[in-house]
Amino acid sequence: MTVSDDAFIFAEDKALKALLQGITVSDLKNNTRDVKVWFGYPDVELRTQDYPYLVIDLYDIQEANDRQHSGFWIDNTNRGTQTATSSDTYSYYAPTTYDLFYQVSSYSRHPRHDRSIMFEMLNKKIPGKFGHLIIPQDNGVGVVARHMFLEGFVKRDSVEDGRRLLRNVFSIRVVSEMTPAQALLATPQVEIVNLETTPSTLPSGFQPV
Repeated sequence: MTVSDDAFIFAEDKALKALLQGITVSDLKNNTRDVKVWFGYPDVELRTQDYPYLVIDLYDIQEANDRQHSGFWIDNTNRGTQTATSSDTYSYYAPTTYDLFYQVSSYSRHPRHDRSIMFEMLNKKIPGKFGHLIIPQDNGVGVVARHMFLEGFVKRDSVEDGRRLLRNVFSIRVVSEMTPAQALLATPQVEIVNLETTPSTLPSGFQPV
């Protein structure tokens, strides 16, 4: 089976890389440089190592049991993807909730570039607990943006070949979900929903509410 680039994990990868684009840094001589964005291992991309740049790594996936629902959800718009009608009712299994954990590392040689990247990341791209990640594939199901949190920040400056390498590591958590294929096979379209407000007969011991 071929997995679409819009599928779970692929969509988040693409959206995070798009979000991190557009950072520009400058030095005291007002020379500007665009900060490139790449995927790290195992999604190795062909690239020249021009400083400064960012590297994205997906390092963990965990089930988010604190957000998990169970059972079937029933509606008449198929999660906002269909026009609501009185004759159509859709059912689907509650998706499995996941948290995706990313590590974004920045690399630069110039201290001013390093500070500029930190400012852009912490002030605009991943502003602490107020971050969000827009997944275009979510628009059809009524989701405007995913929650995204800065879980941690570590500075990892070092010396490489006699020159300072200024490195920052941002740990990010992205809220996500996925409906497993097995659940999809078990969720046919509901054809009829009967609601009885005053049933004529009740099992022994039951009273109408």
